[in-house]
Amino acid sequence: MRFRIFYKFLFLILFFTLLPLIWLGINLINKAEYSIKTPISELHINLGAKIKKSIYLKIDKYNEISMMINNFFRSNPDWQSRTTLLYSILNSNRELKVIAILNTKGEEILKVASSKYKLDFRKTPDQLIFLTENGVVLIYNMQMYYLYFELDMESFLRSVEATKIGEKSSLFLIRNDFSVINLGGSNKILDCIIKDEKFIGYVKSQMDSTIEIRCGGSNYLGAITSISEMGVTIASLQDVSDAYKYAMSIRKDAIKVILIFTFAVVIVSYILSKKLSGPIIKLIKAAERVSEKDFSVRVDLKTKDELENLARTFNRMVENLDTYSKLQIEKILRERQNTQAIMYSTEDGIIMVDLNMSIQLINRKALSIIGCGEESVENKNIYDVIKDESVKEAVSKVINSEKKQFEFERDYKTYKRFYRVSLTEIKLRDKELIGYLITFYDITYDKELEKIKEDFLHSITHDLRNPVSAIKGFAEFLLKEIAGPLNQNQRNMILSIDRASFRLLGMVNNILDIAKIEAGKMEVNISRFNVYELVKKCIELMSSLALKKNISFVIDGEKNIEISADANLIERVYINLIGNAIKFTPQDGRITIGFLIKDDKFRSWVEDTGEGIPLEYIDRIFSKFEQVKGQKVGGTGLGLTISKHIIEAHLGKIWAEYRPNMGAKFVFEFPMDLKKNEFGKILSG
Repeated sequence: MRFRIFYKFLFLILFFTLLPLIWLGINLINKAEYSIKTPISELHINLGAKIKKSIYLKIDKYNEISMMINNFFRSNPDWQSRTTLLYSILNSNRELKVIAILNTKGEEILKVASSKYKLDFRKTPDQLIFLTENGVVLIYNMQMYYLYFELDMESFLRSVEATKIGEKSSLFLIRNDFSVINLGGSNKILDCIIKDEKFIGYVKSQMDSTIEIRCGGSNYLGAITSISEMGVTIASLQDVSDAYKYAMSIRKDAIKVILIFTFAVVIVSYILSKKLSGPIIKLIKAAERVSEKDFSVRVDLKTKDELENLARTFNRMVENLDTYSKLQIEKILRERQNTQAIMYSTEDGIIMVDLNMSIQLINRKALSIIGCGEESVENKNIYDVIKDESVKEAVSKVINSEKKQFEFERDYKTYKRFYRVSLTEIKLRDKELIGYLITFYDITYDKELEKIKEDFLHSITHDLRNPVSAIKGFAEFLLKEIAGPLNQNQRNMILSIDRASFRLLGMVNNILDIAKIEAGKMEVNISRFNVYELVKKCIELMSSLALKKNISFVIDGEKNIEISADANLIERVYINLIGNAIKFTPQDGRITIGFLIKDDKFRSWVEDTGEGIPLEYIDRIFSKFEQVKGQKVGGTGLGLTISKHIIEAHLGKIWAEYRPNMGAKFVFEFPMDLKKNEFGKILSG
């Protein structure tokens, strides 16, 4: 998926401006909340400490009052004086509700207010402080009696400034038995925190600390302060939403600022992206038109930066391309005219096609060969325009096979012509294939000349056969001394004549055999025979030649292999291959004849320990009269050609292997079970 450059610019600008802005805003909000959390927690701790201090001050005050009363009572004043003193103390302290003197049994001796509180003080300490539902009770042990003070709860708390923090806060006094005195707060919250295990754990620890709990679906923070002398704990809690009210206000303002800046950044980013991408898009569109060979396009930019310089450079480049294109067109036209002149002046047929086999260029000679006359065939498929089937078949072969050259015969009704069609690849400098060049060469005169030469050669060899045979026959008569006895010198001369006539007769027979094979008159007689015996026979026939060079033979094959083929022709192949091997094998060499059955085919080979065949002759060695240059061992160069025709007549193939410094190796193979049909044609299986 491709993204336009405008969106890329927009994304990059937004990413590097908006993302840091949002990140900074979120961090500042979080830090604002954290910075508020600490002072609020300290405020609750200070509130608990303040209340605790005020209570201790109040207790110290009544300690002094109790000491004053005790000192006064030691002077044994009358009851009226005692009562007056107690009333004066009661009236001077508004939070004080009751002052009473109790005996050791807890019975009232003297009081200045009514009290229904009864208590057994036999096990009480010197000073006892505790809370009731209605107030604070202070009891002092004066040894002979107990001094009892009862303070009004509301007045007492007001005197110690036990006030809440915030609108949604609660203040509680919690006894050790977890009974609670609500100093101001929601009963719903009260019921919830008494059941919260985390809060209970805070209270039981009897340590002053900040607390954070979740209760009733809301989060609370605050502090607890323990007053061990009274067996109570001060708990101050505040709803987080109330505690962070200012922080929430800051968050809202921050979000508004972020949104405003975000909107501004988006607008600015959009404008900048347009300004950056607009000129580039113009250049791209202009370049697309130039790629379509429209050199009239120009780009006008007034950006006053490097893009404007780029536009000027682009315009100059287009002008130069326009000039160059016009020059190139003229050059191409001239070259095309020259090419056409060359093509139309040559006697060879030339067709140029692209990779889709569409004709790009063709001359008159090629039009004549494919049978199209003066018809326009450019940009048409070559197979669709060829009229003659023989030409179409030859072109198809040369295009679709590895062999890039074929010969065919073209019938013009009144006469026939022979052509050789060849294929050449057309590549650019970077070796990219762009098409093919198909060339038709008229080889009619070459064929006629070759036929005249072969007819002449066959005629000469046929005429030579009789006199050569006569020479050889008379030489044999003389050697048998039918015409009279011979001395040694005469015998040696006649032996030389006999050997020379034998070689000459072999050459003549080979030439005549080639003529017979090419005329299709070679007779193939299929029979069943043992290969080992045939090879052994061939070695015996050639052993006299090998004996002169002390060459040894090795048969590499099983003795019981039998095949169906023409024994005489296969024997001739072995004789030709063994004869060649003897010629090229040095003194004391070795010749190996091997055979086996592989994949329902009979394969055999003849290898020697001579110099071997050069690589450039591997494919040419089976052609007529072809011999390796520099190896002067005589012969006509027809033995391998005859062997090739014999093996091909057996539906097989023969080849030579390249083995540098290892000697020559010739291999042939053909199907195992050959037979002839009623028409005399050789068939496999």
